[in-house]
Amino acid sequence: MTDTPLPLISRPAVGRHLTGSLVGKILAIVVLSALLVSRDADWVMHPTLWAEDGVIWFQNAYTKGLRVLVMPSAGYINLFPYAMALAARALPLGWLPGWMMAGGFIAQVAPAVLLLLRGAPLAPSIWARGALTVFYLGVPNSYEIHLNLTNAQWHLMLLSFLMLVLPAPQARGWRGLQYGVLLISGLTGPFCLFLAPVALWQWLGAAPDQRRHAFIQAAIVASAALIQVLCLLTLGAGERQSLVLGASATRLARMLTDQVFLSGVLGTANVGVLKQGALWQEPAMAWGVALAGLSVIALALVKGPSSFRKFCLAGLILLACALVSPAGAPVGDQWALLGMLGYGGRYFVIPILIFFIACLILACKAPGRLRIPACALLCVFMVGVWADWLYPTRSGTFAAYHQAVEAFEEAPPGTQVSFPEASPGWNMVLTKR
Repeated sequence: MTDTPLPLISRPAVGRHLTGSLVGKILAIVVLSALLVSRDADWVMHPTLWAEDGVIWFQNAYTKGLRVLVMPSAGYINLFPYAMALAARALPLGWLPGWMMAGGFIAQVAPAVLLLLRGAPLAPSIWARGALTVFYLGVPNSYEIHLNLTNAQWHLMLLSFLMLVLPAPQARGWRGLQYGVLLISGLTGPFCLFLAPVALWQWLGAAPDQRRHAFIQAAIVASAALIQVLCLLTLGAGERQSLVLGASATRLARMLTDQVFLSGVLGTANVGVLKQGALWQEPAMAWGVALAGLSVIALALVKGPSSFRKFCLAGLILLACALVSPAGAPVGDQWALLGMLGYGGRYFVIPILIFFIACLILACKAPGRLRIPACALLCVFMVGVWADWLYPTRSGTFAAYHQAVEAFEEAPPGTQVSFPEASPGWNMVLTKR
């Protein structure tokens, strides 16, 4: 079963002119990169380490060497960040934050580039692809996964999904590169587990000329998933703490309303203002918004292409696993924490993208009486993009980090030095050799 592409304002000649030539492709990459950097230019100019970037990835790579490539973190192999950390050992320590940020940058911009330049089989219109690409780069409630290596795996999942559902590249070299990226992504965190059903679905429904390519990709994803499961059950057994979920239907409705539907449309800053009103504290309001948002997605599942249904399947598995076993604070009810604006935002980026794509599909394919509100909602999404475009400055530890680098370089062997990170409470500790 092949996809029916999204036609929105289809002007293929314009799309080919803008993205077909080498100059057009280079220009597109430059523009997309500039948009991404503009959300937090200070972070690019004054990079510092973020969360596991230093404390886990580099600290372990510095002390344990190549064996970190098969060493689990949170129960899973994390090939990409550890490979970046191992390569960083050959660089001056002062370059480390910029190097790790560059890894996050490449992973984050890659899905946008692939969608815009090769996404025509899914959406022939350059305008539809452009809208989706810009929304991805400016997606609200995504501060946590912006330009850092620790959360690059979320963007690698999106990149892998696009590779799975798009036709095979014509050049053999590009196909080989794509298979390599799928393998690296599959061995970076648990996301291959969410993509394995998609890869199988894609293979079973592939056209005859795409079946071999789809089989190879499915085999890569399935192999990575098997490795991660075995790692979780053996090497990573017991790494995850047992947490109190505090699950309830009303908390789920509030979570979806605040973190996905309202934040995606209006931005977290505007939702924070709305929630100060007594009306938004009523459970009925949360249920109403959640059911309305889910209804939009359900209608798009009926009207949209199979690629959207595959994306929803992966997103549903991901969100379900996140709700059952979140990697959150060690204390407190996890669902109550996940309902707080901005907390655990990484878990909600893909659901927000699903909601936006659902509105895009309905703006194209819904009956006339539904198309107008879908188009109106698409316009309102820009309110959220604008409100959340600029991130708060987080480079406050830049000077302190470089002071620690100087102290480390001047210290005698055996001296321990602590390097502050941008994440509050996180400090990388290295022992001078």
